[in-house]
Amino acid sequence: MMNKDMKHFDLFGIGIGPFNLSIAALSQGINGLNTAFADAHKSMTWHPGLLLNEARMQTSPLKDMVTAVEPTNPLSFLSYLVNKRKIYAYMAAQMDTISRIEFADYLAWVAGRVDNLIFDNPVDAVEFSGDKFLIHSKQGIFTSQHICLGTGKVAHLPACVKPYMGPKCLHASRLALKDRSYQGKTVAVVGGGQTGADVFLNLLQRQWGEPTRVIWISRRPNFQALDEGVFTDQYFTPGYGEIFYGLSEQVKSQEVKHQKLSSDGITSASLNEIYQHLYQERFIKGDKSGDKWNLRPHRTLTKMREQGDKFELTLRNGITNCDESLEVDELILCTGFESQIPSYLAPIKQKLDIDRYGQFNLNREFSVAWDGPQTNKVYAVNAGIHSHGILEPQLSLAAWRSAIIINDMLGYDHFDLSLEESIIDWGQEAPILKKKVLLNIRE
Repeated sequence: MMNKDMKHFDLFGIGIGPFNLSIAALSQGINGLNTAFADAHKSMTWHPGLLLNEARMQTSPLKDMVTAVEPTNPLSFLSYLVNKRKIYAYMAAQMDTISRIEFADYLAWVAGRVDNLIFDNPVDAVEFSGDKFLIHSKQGIFTSQHICLGTGKVAHLPACVKPYMGPKCLHASRLALKDRSYQGKTVAVVGGGQTGADVFLNLLQRQWGEPTRVIWISRRPNFQALDEGVFTDQYFTPGYGEIFYGLSEQVKSQEVKHQKLSSDGITSASLNEIYQHLYQERFIKGDKSGDKWNLRPHRTLTKMREQGDKFELTLRNGITNCDESLEVDELILCTGFESQIPSYLAPIKQKLDIDRYGQFNLNREFSVAWDGPQTNKVYAVNAGIHSHGILEPQLSLAAWRSAIIINDMLGYDHFDLSLEESIIDWGQEAPILKKKVLLNIRE
């Protein structure tokens, strides 16, 4: 833990998730750089409600907090394995990815070795006065030349379910926070991404008792695999990120839609495991009724109402264009997360450039365009898929983005971020890449 007597910082980060933790880890060893990071939680947490049995990461563990830009940093995943005395066991396991539980343990291990973190310290408000930010928090007022927003996103909920949120209708991000039982229940899983697959598989494996029936609902046309091809992975490289930033708003939006399954599909391993489980039950054990489980892709949940102690759902079938009715005991919503301007920014919100969709207009170095002094910056992480592409909310380039922010803050290249040769020729850089983007867009 850090010394809270030091009240002024070069950078103050709000929120300690993987992205701000990466900045904290990489900045810790830089002489003369004074940083601090605050979080409302009492210790390092990372989506604890989603730490389900067998849930796995979708990226290589080498894409950790530091390795991609500073492989000798003692806070790498490999250092974690050595420190935990399991490096040889890990190598023998021949795993391309690791479990979410192990990655969460790695994050906690990093946090325990970084001395610039302040837990149990929610931030109430951020002001700007003269030449510094004032951060009002539970543990006092801190000042800083720059700030970095990293408080994450909020659960996305379909409008029709909001009145019914509670113990029997919950977002998956709360699922593992306490013991649950779905014994004898008819359960609907809403959402066709990786989280939906993880939850459906855990229900099939009776992790929370044996449900009477499990229904998996997805708006997608099918339960679609993550695009894990070697060329697809080129989207998650600094070179492609440089090209993407210079594209027009229209082309960026189009490309993000085309690349959806590059970051938001279901791993082939998960789909295979689910299919094999269902095959075993249907064709080996002889459950031909299909009553225990039901897969419904291409359906949109449009209405929901209470019927006694059950919920009646209305689904619109995207193929037949007809409505379907469904009665269930409980819902688990695997509907993802959405961006929200943090309430603590209210005092300076009018200074920040926010587009019509409620998104920050980000400069190349991940700072928010604003009408304050150019010597003070508001950096934001996990807030720029619209500006920097699908690589921005992913862990793949977390260390690279952290190094960009640190280099920009320092005013010189502490980290060598020169681009490596690309396998793919993406074309010439757009004209916007030839010049420095103005930070003060209101000038």
